Amino acid sequence: MAQRLSIIRGPTTPAPLYNTFNDVLHARCDEHPQNIVVTSQHQNKTLTYAELHHQSGQLAAGLYQLGVRRGDRVGVLLGNRYEYAIIMFACSKLGAYFTLFNYAYTSSELLNALHATTPKVLMTTYTTCKFDYTPMLLNLHGVLPGLQHVILLDDISRPGEPLVTSEGFITYEDVMGLGPHSIADFASSGQDVKHSDILNLQFTSGSTGLPKTAALTHHGMINSARYIGLQMVLKSDDRINVPVPLFHAFGLVIGFSAAVMYGASIVLPSEYFDAGSTLEAVERYQCTGLYGVATMFVDMLPHPQFAATERSSLRYVHFCSFLQPKPHPDHVQHSFGVMAGSAMPAGLLSRVVTKFPIQDIYTNWGMTELSSIATMTTAADPEEKKLKSAGRLLPHFVGKVVDPTTTRALPWGERGEIVISGFGVMDSYYGQPDRTAQVIRYHDEDDLPGHVGRDESGALRRWMHTGDEGYLDPDGYFVITGRIKDLIIRGGENISPNEIEARLFRHPAVKQCAVFGVPSARYGEEVAAMLELSEEAHGRRPTDAEIKGWVRQELSRYKSPVYIWWLGDEVTGVPCDWPKTANGKLRKGDIRKIGEGMMSSPLCPRCPLC
Repeated sequence: MAQRLSIIRGPTTPAPLYNTFNDVLHARCDEHPQNIVVTSQHQNKTLTYAELHHQSGQLAAGLYQLGVRRGDRVGVLLGNRYEYAIIMFACSKLGAYFTLFNYAYTSSELLNALHATTPKVLMTTYTTCKFDYTPMLLNLHGVLPGLQHVILLDDISRPGEPLVTSEGFITYEDVMGLGPHSIADFASSGQDVKHSDILNLQFTSGSTGLPKTAALTHHGMINSARYIGLQMVLKSDDRINVPVPLFHAFGLVIGFSAAVMYGASIVLPSEYFDAGSTLEAVERYQCTGLYGVATMFVDMLPHPQFAATERSSLRYVHFCSFLQPKPHPDHVQHSFGVMAGSAMPAGLLSRVVTKFPIQDIYTNWGMTELSSIATMTTAADPEEKKLKSAGRLLPHFVGKVVDPTTTRALPWGERGEIVISGFGVMDSYYGQPDRTAQVIRYHDEDDLPGHVGRDESGALRRWMHTGDEGYLDPDGYFVITGRIKDLIIRGGENISPNEIEARLFRHPAVKQCAVFGVPSARYGEEVAAMLELSEEAHGRRPTDAEIKGWVRQELSRYKSPVYIWWLGDEVTGVPCDWPKTANGKLRKGDIRKIGEGMMSSPLCPRCPLC
């Protein structure tokens, strides 16, 4: 009997939509024109669907007057604010590319990103509550010939303060003022935006060297948002607290776009993540949903405002992974949430479920290059599936687990690289055909018996090679075991940091942890762990022997950390703060470098076998 291969299809219904975001906004304005689409707590501002339609049309006309046309890039360097929604839909109406820059970029990083995307205009502010962009903005003049205008929005921390502009600079309000004078020209310009057109350029986090820019289409983003919302049973009266950055797929697609698909609302609690502001917004706006990456929930749980915050309105919380929903019988007033962007250790998930409390938890898995997520659990899934898996495929995705070297599908249940085909696969890495070809590949074996055949058009499937390792459990749920490049290879044995982190997170004295490999003369690599002490420990730090014993209670001896460091340890000199991306994810590469540096310290405990 032939061995079953790790090849799986998502549901075939409902059929995908072939619309643009312009079509979607028209539909929402017909159905829910006065529903609030965005509430910005820190700006004290709300925006209805009708206002979004009007203001995005006005901005599109103003940008058209400035020379922005179909296929041009509109750069955005902003913290979270309601204007994000207006700019996105203005780009949609123009057929321009909504090009998002990480708000924490240094001057050199921004310059690289600008060179990679060559925007015609850049929409930004001189300063935010965290960053001063003034020096690098003033230095752009003459460096990027294609950049014709820098469009300045009001600083949120200094509303109404006059903006001093220089050559090539214009204010957002001035561009909006151009709109009424060019609406007719814009309307008659024959902008024919198609569902297959690129709408959004996003830089993938954690890339090295020149930035990689995922080009996402209307089709991919709309259907991703639609199936995610369907899975969570989103309704037009949902109010989703979105503290994650809007320049990332989590905030933009899972948060904002999914809300738009169902006439719902997002709440932006602050310009940048702040645990207190996020909790305040939950109570103030009676939020029914709360999104966040793991570190955000780690910061919210011990916050002084947590216990006093009224959280009964919450219906769900979302953690990263994504299928066709079964409506929850108590849908109207039960908690839900989404956590995404990094692996969710079971210990932390259990802590969130218990302390908020949350009834509906959604875990998921995906990446920017897939227009957000490809797998997801349902509210009805057993708790074990939510704790140990990333769910099953969303509709119209096809997945395989393959040998990363040969791309051949592995037997069901074996670990390998996860590859995905379907509507959400990005168009390309913008302007980088060689990098695109490295990750989007064609598999000749698709035509062989027992394989997935061709796509709906009859062409060989485009497979996104994700670089993530995992396997399919007996019920078809994806279990993500880590990044292939993050695996610790000890004496030829592959060790997943995720399972060790999951065990460490369940220790009451551990608030946050990171497990990684460090060099070993004998084994090639050994397991190391960096830990943060929880408030519940009351300052009493467990010994290394206690931590190792805790791990060995459930895992093999060789998975127990050989090296253990604590965040903020004055004796060993470990830094006080975790290195994080602007999205709030831990920078494993930087943490590994800190660990390797600690090994050269005379205070470092030596591995007896090295």
